[in-house]
Amino acid sequence: MSTLRQAQAQATRRHLVEVATDLFSRLGYSVVTTTSLTEAAGVTRGALYHHFANMTEVMEAVLEQAGAALVAATQEALSTVTTPSERLLRLGPAVLDALAADPVVQRIVFVEAPTALGWTRWRALDGGRSLGLIVELLDELHRTGRLAPGAEPRMVAPLLLGAINEAAMFAASGEQRARRIADQLSLLTGALLAPTDGEPPARPARRTRGSRTKGTPS
Repeated sequence: MSTLRQAQAQATRRHLVEVATDLFSRLGYSVVTTTSLTEAAGVTRGALYHHFANMTEVMEAVLEQAGAALVAATQEALSTVTTPSERLLRLGPAVLDALAADPVVQRIVFVEAPTALGWTRWRALDGGRSLGLIVELLDELHRTGRLAPGAEPRMVAPLLLGAINEAAMFAASGEQRARRIADQLSLLTGALLAPTDGEPPARPARRTRGSRTKGTPS
């Protein structure tokens, strides 16, 4: 395939993912068909099937893009936090803030994708960038002696990711108050920090003033 054709094919794929993201977030995955997707994207069914075997693969691509955006937003929020201990305390609230700022990502990652793909597949796809971010942070705490005695980064990381995911699902469903969820996550992560002489117990990290998860009062 020539360079020009490769570029055109990549552009078509990106366009399909962008249109699918919009449709899934507005209408819901269950009502979007290959016909409605290709019509909205202005491409043929052949073009769709050139890139995706079925709508499940489309959702996987949409989830990958939305998940990457969520991780990038979280990393940006944590980049201004100087110590690894404080970054751990800020991790959960930072995720919730990122979701509050982007309702499309929130609905794709924590509402539509789990329903469309099933828990096992969704969990497998979610455990890439997100898990890597948490492992890196816990490894840093372990190296500097700030991780609680007995805590194993590679075992704790998926457990912490699970807690953050559950919190995000609560927030997305509107079942819990966003600030209460953020505070509980901070208390949970604070328990992973090793105490230091004269240091008071870790306090919940405060979310950015005015930020809230859509549909849930702070």
